[in-house]
Amino acid sequence: MPSLRYWLLAAGSLLTAPPTSAQRATPAPTLRAFSEQRIRHQRAVGYTLGSYALANVVAGAIGASRTTAETNAFHRMNAYWNLVNLGLSGATLLALRHKTGEGESLATAVRQHETMKQVLLVNAGLDVAYVMGGLYLRERGRADAPGGATDKAAQQRGYGRSIMLQGGFLFAFDLVNYLIFKRRGDRQEGLLLGAGPDGVGLVMPIR
Repeated sequence: MPSLRYWLLAAGSLLTAPPTSAQRATPAPTLRAFSEQRIRHQRAVGYTLGSYALANVVAGAIGASRTTAETNAFHRMNAYWNLVNLGLSGATLLALRHKTGEGESLATAVRQHETMKQVLLVNAGLDVAYVMGGLYLRERGRADAPGGATDKAAQQRGYGRSIMLQGGFLFAFDLVNYLIFKRRGDRQEGLLLGAGPDGVGLVMPIR
């Protein structure tokens, strides 16, 4: 029959042994939460851009039907521009329709998070180019007809104003969403890739 000392040693070893099964189970829900947070944010981006685009299409169509010359061109370009935005937001939401964080590996989740940040930064750079292009178009219209007499000059000025407005909005939109992704997602990403209880970190290629 085992002695009392044997039972005490056995109990002590169970109490002091590292909880390996718990450690293996912990990352799974944390990883899923990381993935689901990204997907929720992507949906929010799609809905927000879609709502903005729809409002601009409606307002642009109404405004174009009631105005002429430069203001008419401004409203028309707002509608044209946001038809594209509406299509992009619809495609994004359609792609995310059945997507969940279940079953996504750590490598995939991290890659998707980093890719989303890169896309938003690239878009922000393009948005600056849009604003500059709109500024050039507006100034070209002013230079071609200082008095604003020709239809082409009025159209250039109206289109330029619209592109500047839309590019400015998209720049702020993309930059704010990048900062949100970085602030929230990077913190969770750091927990997933950070050091464990024994000081051993996980290093993995992102690309």
